[in-house]
Amino acid sequence: MKNILFIGGTGYIGGPILSRFLERDDSNLNISALVRSPEKADKLRSLNARLNIISGSHNDAELVEKIVSDADVVFSLADCDDLQAAESILRGLKKRFGVTGIKPVLIHMSGTGCLGDRAKGEFSSETIYNDLDIAQIETLPATQAHRNVDLAIVEADTQEYTDTYIVLPGIVYGTPHGILADAGVQNLTNLALTGYIKASFDRRAAGIVGKGKNLISHVDVTEVADLVETLYNSVVEGADRAPEHGRNGYYFVAHGDVEFEKVTEVVETRAGTRRVFTDTELKTYFPNPGLQGFFGDNGRCDSQRSRALGWKPVKTTEDFLVSVRDEVEQWKV
Repeated sequence: MKNILFIGGTGYIGGPILSRFLERDDSNLNISALVRSPEKADKLRSLNARLNIISGSHNDAELVEKIVSDADVVFSLADCDDLQAAESILRGLKKRFGVTGIKPVLIHMSGTGCLGDRAKGEFSSETIYNDLDIAQIETLPATQAHRNVDLAIVEADTQEYTDTYIVLPGIVYGTPHGILADAGVQNLTNLALTGYIKASFDRRAAGIVGKGKNLISHVDVTEVADLVETLYNSVVEGADRAPEHGRNGYYFVAHGDVEFEKVTEVVETRAGTRRVFTDTELKTYFPNPGLQGFFGDNGRCDSQRSRALGWKPVKTTEDFLVSVRDEVEQWKV
């Protein structure tokens, strides 16, 4: 029996991934999920009898460490900037290894916000980060978004008590699918993209940073789940075919780049003619410091390592812009 734990399994990205594991015809999987909302926990208990619900928050260090110490595979899908939560997970993994002598697996959801270059929308960058080029990735300072957590996870792998895999999607879009989405127990919108649209409507002007010339990579939420499932399958197939982990275990997930001005053009059709975000507005609408720079940064990546596993994305930049257009058209003013 393989014990699998989901942290953040009811989120926008986590929901489709957890749904796929609940839909698997595999009696050897013992699946647990940490769920903060009592309402969601009750719905999940009635939804799927094979899912073990653990009520609590990923911010409860003692609880997280305990439940992780019982897991063979942990999906960390909650907050990629929460170092304390990550450290609780790592302590639990270390305990697991100490008891079993078998290295547990950590699959952690990070993001391409770490690639930001502080362009402030003024230019398009030709720099594209390749997940096969570890030396290039390691040039990213520890002060970049998500990097402190990513580096702590890589260090844990270096200490040889866990095998770690870091998944870094571009800006994620689209409608999640699966039994959690159908039951209304997962988040259905992307925090960053929906937050940008909301801010634009609130200020009655489509937001833009500088000239909006920065390029960002994007990926459909279903195709993120495709990659995570492909990665997991590759990990459990056997040592001879196992994918790279630790220092080499970065997996970009993106399929195309978009100039952010193109997003603004879609949003201003209903929110109002574009107007540059002031620094005060960015801090007001996006309390997370990582998002304050994100909409003006270049963040381009090439998912060669992910594709080498067999990941085959098909959604394009046009699909991304159509998705934004659909959300904007449905927005209630």
